[in-house]
Amino acid sequence: MIKLEERKASIHPVKSKLKISILDDQEINQINQNTRTVLEEVGVTFPSEKALKIFAEAGAQVDLEAQLVKIPADLLDKYIKTSPRQYTLAGLRPELDVHLGSEKGTHFYCSGEAPKIVDFETGERRLSEKQDIANHARIADYLPIISLVWPSVSASDKGRTSPLHGLEACFNNTEKHVESESVMDEISARYAVEMAIAVAGSEENLRERPIFSLLLCCIAPLAQDKGGIEAAMLFAEYGIPIGFMSMPTLGLTAPPYPAGALTLAMAETLSGIMLTQIINPGVGNYISVNPGIIDPRTGNYFMGSGVAQITNVGGVQMSHSNGIPVNACHSFGGSQFELGNWQTGYENLHSQFLAVMAGADMSFGPSGMYEAVSLLDHPRILFDREIVQVIDVLTDGIEVNPQTLSYDMIKEIGQHGSYISHRETAKAYRTMWRGESILYEDGKDEDRKWRDPVGVAREAIRWILDNHQPTPIDESVSKELRRIVERADNDEAFLN
Repeated sequence: MIKLEERKASIHPVKSKLKISILDDQEINQINQNTRTVLEEVGVTFPSEKALKIFAEAGAQVDLEAQLVKIPADLLDKYIKTSPRQYTLAGLRPELDVHLGSEKGTHFYCSGEAPKIVDFETGERRLSEKQDIANHARIADYLPIISLVWPSVSASDKGRTSPLHGLEACFNNTEKHVESESVMDEISARYAVEMAIAVAGSEENLRERPIFSLLLCCIAPLAQDKGGIEAAMLFAEYGIPIGFMSMPTLGLTAPPYPAGALTLAMAETLSGIMLTQIINPGVGNYISVNPGIIDPRTGNYFMGSGVAQITNVGGVQMSHSNGIPVNACHSFGGSQFELGNWQTGYENLHSQFLAVMAGADMSFGPSGMYEAVSLLDHPRILFDREIVQVIDVLTDGIEVNPQTLSYDMIKEIGQHGSYISHRETAKAYRTMWRGESILYEDGKDEDRKWRDPVGVAREAIRWILDNHQPTPIDESVSKELRRIVERADNDEAFLN
């Protein structure tokens, strides 16, 4: 049986001594220039009267009838400069704060908001429910490799207000920073802000330490979502950080070349960031580029291709060249269709390895997802964690100092000796050997040296669900969240 122990929530970003650059400075400049030319001459659709008015007042060229915004390069750069390179996504304790841009490493998060789940008890696929979000948040709260928590699946049993139910489930089951990608209209956003204020204690506290943030998906090519952009504008007013994700599918919603796809991705995300900076200069932003390709034989969407991965890493450099933190949201939830097969490692190891070496501030981490982030299977969270832990070791490189050179040990042991009983070996093995790994569990069987990792993972998840109790928020805050969500459930605005 894998040995786990109770502990308070903690976070462990992965910092890389190894660095990789996909694009050189000239190529970065070319893509940045191309992006600005596209924004100035082609433009981006913003289907929101409020957004169009804000752009027009700022000096952009706005076609109200076409809902099109064209942005001069100097105007874009003026507002992009106010978006901070460093800021904090706060947890409920300072030790759980995610300091973006601080070079502390890559923070992994769990995400997805998938519509389906593999039922942990029966193994049957079904639509996800609110309790599934609560369970996943508790698992994420327990695992240090996860720094930020998102509703992992949809609360499909709660209808139109499911995004708010998802936030309630997360706030009640983790101390870590909570983010949403499904609060996609102004009405839901107002309730979400009210919930965040309740958890933070006051609007002032929320502005000072934002314990909640939003990811908004742009619409490729060159468009924004009406509900999403109006939610983002409201969040910006309250100082809540907003990330903008572009999802170019090469050859379908983007050019078939990574450079062209990156041009579109930067145009979409930078235009959204500019809007939030006009509203509230200095509000936190980040960029996420999540490319994919299609199988030309079937039209199936693939996240795990080499071309998509390299484009994703190029997005890290492009975001940083504009002074904005980046979320390398890719793979971990890719195209494989079963737990524990070789494709899991193939798709996930190299994509996250590249993201960490490129210096991504955040990255899609142990999520338990597959089938293109449409299905959650809880044991897979620990398969994903194994991959991230390998990356943690690989990117750490080799430390060379008087202690690690080990001259005194070598002299002491001499010839024909053994290092196994030396005190330094015992100390070093505490970090070299990870006791919570689901791999290499003794099979205690002549026919099988190691236990099946799927079985070990299931045991570990069961232990976490049975034993880990996240530090709860104040009971009065939990009751206030319940009242807010119940009010939303009865709000006729959601029926329109």
